[in-house]
Amino acid sequence: MLSQEPSGSPLRVAVIIATKGRPQALNRLLRWLEHQTLAPSVVVVSATESGDTGGPIAISQPVEYIYGSAGSCIQRNRALARIKDRADVVIFFDDDFAPAATWLERCASAFASDRNIVGMSGMVLRDGAQAEEISWDEAKRLIGTPGDVTIPTFSESIELYGCNMAYRVSAVRHLRFDERLVLYGWMEDKDFSRLAGKSGRLVDCSTLLGVHLGLKSGRVSGRKFGYSQVVNAWYLHKKGILSVREAWSNICMALLMNGAKSFGPEKHIDRLGRLVGNLIGLGCLVLGRGRPEKATEL
Repeated sequence: MLSQEPSGSPLRVAVIIATKGRPQALNRLLRWLEHQTLAPSVVVVSATESGDTGGPIAISQPVEYIYGSAGSCIQRNRALARIKDRADVVIFFDDDFAPAATWLERCASAFASDRNIVGMSGMVLRDGAQAEEISWDEAKRLIGTPGDVTIPTFSESIELYGCNMAYRVSAVRHLRFDERLVLYGWMEDKDFSRLAGKSGRLVDCSTLLGVHLGLKSGRVSGRKFGYSQVVNAWYLHKKGILSVREAWSNICMALLMNGAKSFGPEKHIDRLGRLVGNLIGLGCLVLGRGRPEKATEL
C-alpha cells in the first residue's frame, strides 16, 4: 500500500543510482530493488557508457538508463533533471548499497508522517567504506528478514550520508550537486544535504536499514582522492557550507590517517597515493590555486 501525504495523494518514489565501472554491483542492486515492499515509480541509472551497466537487464520495475560525462555530481544532476516532475520523493543509492526490502516503503511513510522533513538517511548496519569491503551475501545476512513495521524514530542531523539518502522533491527541485566537485565528488553529500536542510528537517530514520558494501573497484586513484580530501573541504568552507574548524578538522584527519597508515596500508587502499594527494592539495591552497577540478589533472 502506498504511503500518502495528509492530503491523501500517494507518494511517488524514484530511485537514482549513479554508477561507473561496476556493472555487476549495479545489476545486483537492481535485483534487490525488485524485492522492495514498495515498488519505485521509476529507477534512473546514470552511467557514462554501456559498459558501466552491462546492458539493460529484465526486471519487473521500470528502469531508465542515461549516459554522459563521468563524475558523481554531474551524473546525479542528469538523473535529477529526469525525475523532478515525476516523483515526490527521490532516493539516492550508491551502486554498492544493499537496502532492506522495506527501505522504500518506510522511507515514503516517514516523509508522509511529517511534512517538515525534507531529507533523511537510514541506519547503516555496517559500512565497508570504513573497513574491509562486504559481500552481498554478508549484507543479506546482516539485514535479515524484515520484521513487522515499527514506528520510526528520527534523530536530527545537519547532513546526510550519500550512499543512502532521500529527499522530498519539492525541497530540492532547484538544487544541484556542485559539479566543481569532480570525479568521486568527495563531500558532495555534505554540500547538497546542508543546502536542502535550509528549508526543513534533516533526519536519520531508525527503520531504514541497509549495508554499504564499500566495494573498492571503480574508485579513483589515491592521489586524486587525496587531493580532493584537502581541497574540497576548503572549497566548501569558502562556499559557506563548512566552518573553518570543520574544514581543517577534515583536512587534518585525512593527513593523519593517510600518513599513519601509509606504513602499513590496507589491502585495497592506496594510502601513500592519498598522502601525496593531500600534500599536493595543501601546496595548492598555500599558493591560492586550490581548485577542486584540478583532481582530474593529477
